[in-house]
Amino acid sequence: MSREEDRKFIRNFMAVIGVLVFVAVALILISTGLYEGESEARKELAAERAARHLEPVGKVRLTGEPAPASTGGGEEAAAGGGGEPRSGEEVTGAVCAACHESGAMNAPKIGDEAAWADRVDKGLATLVDHSANGFNNMPPQKGQASEEEIRAAILWMVEDQSGVEVPQG
Repeated sequence: MSREEDRKFIRNFMAVIGVLVFVAVALILISTGLYEGESEARKELAAERAARHLEPVGKVRLTGEPAPASTGGGEEAAAGGGGEPRSGEEVTGAVCAACHESGAMNAPKIGDEAAWADRVDKGLATLVDHSANGFNNMPPQKGQASEEEIRAAILWMVEDQSGVEVPQG
């Protein structure tokens, strides 16, 4: 009786495997019929997606190399950055405004003459150094802007917007 049960099991098992193979082949034929292979538009879309996913996330900037034109990841950044440093207003908007517009962490506000008066006595070189390397509550900004751009941002925030002259010392 055991032998008869084994034969019955094998026969049922083969039937189930046969049905599964039939269903798999049917699904493959149906999906092939629905999508009709690779069209040119699908090939272009696949190539575009592959290129976008294979782009590097960031770049390493060595000391002395110019900063990228924008940190927003636009077309210029994708093309390898730009050689021109950003203006003081651009750097302030991209890097400095988060604290200097709201006064967060006791940052002197843009346009606040009294708040900048104490700091400018140290001289432009010290302000650039503190901004680039960090000082007290001021986090280092050297990774987000070159020293030339930081200098331009300081001059724009202090002289152009606050009306306080910064000594060049």
